[in-house]
Amino acid sequence: MSGSASFWLFHVPNIVLAAALYTLIGRFLLSLFFRPQSELVIWRVFCQITNPLLHTIRAVTPALVPSGMLYLFGVVWILILRIALLLIATMYGFLPTAGA
Repeated sequence: MSGSASFWLFHVPNIVLAAALYTLIGRFLLSLFFRPQSELVIWRVFCQITNPLLHTIRAVTPALVPSGMLYLFGVVWILILRIALLLIATMYGFLPTAGA
């Protein structure tokens, strides 16, 4: 690919991972204020968005990790994915340079 079109190979997955990361942090912060069975709309929306993500994180996280720590492990896993994406994009030239 040529020009700025190849940069989407980095930016789109990075934006998706960033959105997942911040949504997971948001759910953790909301969990400090709302009980798990809360019927408030904001809590239900965050739960619906992050539950599939938390199920995936639970699948790759050791079983001895308590449920309360799953948010922390999710943040760590997503940060590792973002760093790996950055390294791969750097290796294959998908990042913009100062002269571009």
